[in-house]
Amino acid sequence: MAELIGPENVHLLALLAYGQPSDLRLRFRLLGPMTDRLTAGAKVKFGTKALALARSKYDLIVCSHLSLAPVAMAIRFFYRTPFWVVCHGSEVCARLNLLERVALRQSDLLLPISRFTAAKLSELHHIPQHRASILHNAIPRDFQGMLTAPPRTEGQEAGVRNNERTLLSVGSLAGVNAYKGFDTVIRALPIVLHEVPNARYVIVGDGDDRPRLEKLTAKLQLASHVTFAGSVSDQQLAEYYRTCDVFVLPGKATPRDGAWAGEGFGRVYVEAALAGKPVVGSFLGGAAEAVLDGKTGLLVEPSSAEQTAAAIIQLLENPAVATQMGEAGQQWVVENFTVETLRRRLVELLQLELGAQAYRSCDASATRIAN
Repeated sequence: MAELIGPENVHLLALLAYGQPSDLRLRFRLLGPMTDRLTAGAKVKFGTKALALARSKYDLIVCSHLSLAPVAMAIRFFYRTPFWVVCHGSEVCARLNLLERVALRQSDLLLPISRFTAAKLSELHHIPQHRASILHNAIPRDFQGMLTAPPRTEGQEAGVRNNERTLLSVGSLAGVNAYKGFDTVIRALPIVLHEVPNARYVIVGDGDDRPRLEKLTAKLQLASHVTFAGSVSDQQLAEYYRTCDVFVLPGKATPRDGAWAGEGFGRVYVEAALAGKPVVGSFLGGAAEAVLDGKTGLLVEPSSAEQTAAAIIQLLENPAVATQMGEAGQQWVVENFTVETLRRRLVELLQLELGAQAYRSCDASATRIAN
């Protein structure tokens, strides 16, 4: 957004701080408050600050998460400022409190990151289709450059040994994200090793579910074939992508507390594709939109270790097919999930929703947006 209409016209009010995002280099106005812990006090401070800032009469508020929408709804009540809400997937399918449900219906525009999330908005919350416009995630330019650069090593930096065939998964290992399917890949690995004895499975990410996965690995006597890499830098992550042979993440769609848990889209699939790697994903959830079955990768039944293993073996034993899928995936991502693609989509939405006069054909010198 800052690139599109100018950093001086975008003000960021952040609730949580996650290090120093590369977006800060755009030097838009960072208003805070920023905290490392989500507490009731932090939420109150955030809401108070937002209401105070709203006196500046912004043209638009963009909420990056549904949990922030009630604050934007209050601002619209007092100052008539329109607000948009980005919908990622899992939060849409979870149990919403009353304020979140009302804010969802009162928003001026909903921005689901996938057709799957848009369908859940309609199915679970009865949101009319015309009130939602799909806005896919984009890979930041700096990380895009890392993913498409040649590997800096022969793989040693990413924990790859000579002559090994590497399977890679990337994601949070938090217990609430157990649907991602790391355990399915671990269970599939003995089948894979029977056909491809030099296979190694690398998991990048960390969380409180890691001990369970490590215990499963030990139980199946796979410790010498599974690497838990933990949290890594962006540069290291790009190296893992570039040096793997197959990216695999057969995410499940599972009921949880009367709601649903699963991938709303899964940006890791398109990151792997941009690195030129074939992808094994799941038929369920938004992942099916991130992988073109038979073209950029293979989709499997996520609860089936056998199907997952068969897909992995097919790609490892047919390098020409794997290379073709990797190249097709890279081209597909460049055409659909880059910052340039996101920019064009935002131009369309801003012109449509704010109007040509307010937006001034994307010159936007008079348009101020709070994010």
